[in-house]
Amino acid sequence: MKGRYSGRTMTTYGYVLPKAGLLLRLATGLSDKAKHRLRIIDWHRANGENQSLTCRRYGLGREALREWLKRFKERGIKGLEDRSHRPHKVRDREIPLSLQDEVVKIRKANPCYSKYKISVLLSVKVSPSSIGRILKDKGLINHKISVKRSKAAKDPKHRFPRDIVINCPGKLVQIDTKHLPTYRGRLYQFTAIDVLTKLRVLWVSSRISSEVAAKFLKICMKEFPFNIGGIQTDNGSEFHKHFDRLCRQLRLPHFYTEPRSPKQNSYVERSHLTDEMEFYRQGNMRITVELLQPLIKAWERKYNHERPHQSLNYLTPMKYFQKFERQGISTKEYIPLQT
Repeated sequence: MKGRYSGRTMTTYGYVLPKAGLLLRLATGLSDKAKHRLRIIDWHRANGENQSLTCRRYGLGREALREWLKRFKERGIKGLEDRSHRPHKVRDREIPLSLQDEVVKIRKANPCYSKYKISVLLSVKVSPSSIGRILKDKGLINHKISVKRSKAAKDPKHRFPRDIVINCPGKLVQIDTKHLPTYRGRLYQFTAIDVLTKLRVLWVSSRISSEVAAKFLKICMKEFPFNIGGIQTDNGSEFHKHFDRLCRQLRLPHFYTEPRSPKQNSYVERSHLTDEMEFYRQGNMRITVELLQPLIKAWERKYNHERPHQSLNYLTPMKYFQKFERQGISTKEYIPLQT
């Protein structure tokens, strides 16, 4: 019968197979392995059902091909999926019910206790893994927290780069925020500092969010006189979502410090102390972004171009950067981060 296919027989993967169109629609939920097996059966039927020829073409054993043909005949395309590898007989859990009740009692009395703490409190020694299975069976695991931890394990944060040696401008830029309380609320100073040259970019905002932090990162890309090779921040919420997404788009490595470890962000933290002592306490604080922004940019210029830095042998950050551009620096001036 001729239809919209002009009398041609429909094929799957280019070969003849009865009801191939239906099989294609059903195969959308198949695994890659099952689709491959379906392709082999298709070729087998299109070539006179010659098992020897099919096995030679695809490098198969005849027993495997016969098994797939049998499963396809009995169960259709779903029979081409891998079968469950679960044992027919599963060993029953050997933990007594009384001990399971004790685990449940401790967990309900102390919802925050992990399986490791519960194992210490039990009257009988039981492995934390067994306790975890008991908690799961009894529905005593917070699904929301469990999913959160699972996602964190699958996509772990890049932590503080230990033993990295900073030997050129822009290799690592530390970024942080400083909260500025006023009687009208809070302002937020965003700070980026190059670990080697101490060059900084400063910016003030009335909001603190990942969108604002991403905007600040774009400002840093324009204002620093070198390419940024890596970013390091703490674990604040402003350095997630849009900020981290922008780092990925720019292919910038984004390192997070360990929780509650400000010493790992020591360069930007120390620069905030300088801001406090030499800028804000000298009567430069303002209550609005419009008033504070020009002052903070003027302070940035003074910090980068006029203020001598003891750690740079009393050069300004810009002069130190220019020295690097002209003649480079000696290896003793490299900065190994080992915190």
